[in-house]
This record gives sequence, structure tokens and C-alpha cells, in this order.
Amino acid sequence: MLSKHSDDVEARRRFIKSASAFALTVAALPPALACQQADTARASVDAGRPSRINIPDRQEPGTRLFMSGVIYGADGKPAPGVKMFLYHTDAEGFYSRPVSDPRRSRLRGTVWSDAQGRYAFDTVKPGHYAGTSQPPPLHIHVHLEPPRLPDHWVESFYFEGDDRLYPAQVARARGLERFSNVITFKPGESGVLQGVRDFRIDPALAERNRLAEDWYRGT
Repeated sequence: MLSKHSDDVEARRRFIKSASAFALTVAALPPALACQQADTARASVDAGRPSRINIPDRQEPGTRLFMSGVIYGADGKPAPGVKMFLYHTDAEGFYSRPVSDPRRSRLRGTVWSDAQGRYAFDTVKPGHYAGTSQPPPLHIHVHLEPPRLPDHWVESFYFEGDDRLYPAQVARARGLERFSNVITFKPGESGVLQGVRDFRIDPALAERNRLAEDWYRGT
């Protein structure tokens, strides 16, 4: 009869053999597949905090947009785990129906910056406010909530070429390049317009633009 020591030795041998086989299998994976599996593992960990979202479904009418960028901390380094909340009108200029209420916006979503500070979202181009003769420029509202800082609003996404843009908005965005909130869109695949905007976390701005706890009544 084998002793407990012999059983332990044999179990260790089986473990080492299986571990070695697994290591050889992983080493033999093509780099692209290895990266894909790593991405899948990260996605499963962060499943509740996606770094890319679709705000509307694919049946939503309107011109499709894809926005992406990087969020940087006050130290200039990419900032992971920053919560970004977005909302806007539909292509006809309604937040909700039958009453257009920005605090009950139908098109809204939440995304978090990943380990490299990156975020992305797909949506449709909003319309000018319906039912008004003097609507503001087209825009997508954006709120940021960095770790250890309050949830706060920052300048909306605006659209280059919108004739409703105020001169002051254009002047303020001039020269900011990727940090500009007036977005220049370029045609991408399947006609999707692609834009880029980076953010820099400003603790003073976060305090100044802090949101009231009941600012949004939507669910």
C-alpha cells in the first residue's frame, strides 16, 4: 500500500506535468490569439465597467458617430477608472417623448476609462432642440466622476461646422487639438463619422462644477 508521502509525490508529478503542457500550449499560441485571450480575461473582470458602449441600439435613426479618446489625470498620466456619463437628444431633437426632458433623456450611457485611460462610445448625431426657434448648438452632454473627486459636468461635445455654434465656443476650443470639445469628424467604415476628444482631470473644476445629488431623475 502506498504511503501518504508517495501519494503526495505522485500528485505533484501529475500537477507539474499538466502545468508544463499548459505552458507549452500558451507559448505556442499566435500573438494575436494570445492578446485576444488576454483581452477577454480583462473584459470579464471589468464586465460591469465597460470602456466602450453603444448608447442607442442599431435601429435608432440618425447619422452614426464613434467617439474615442484618453482621459488624463492632473499629473498628465492616463487616468483609469474615470466614470463618464453621456446623454443627448435623438436625431429629431428630443430628449424624451412626449415631453422633451433632458433629465429623463432616452439616449444616455455610462462608460469608464480603461487601464490606459481610454474610452469610446457609439451613438447617433443629436438634433437641434425640437419646438424652439432659437435652439443651442448640437451637443452631447458629458459628466465625469474620477476616483476620489465629485461627479461634475464639463464642456459638452460640440460639432465643427454647426451654424449654431457661438463665436466664443469656437474661440475657446481653438488650438486645443485633441482636447478640443468642438469635434472634427472624419468618415470611417460604413459611413460612421469618427471623432476624438481627450480630457484632463482638473480637481478645481470638479469642485466648481459639482453636480447636485438629484440632478438626474432618469433610471
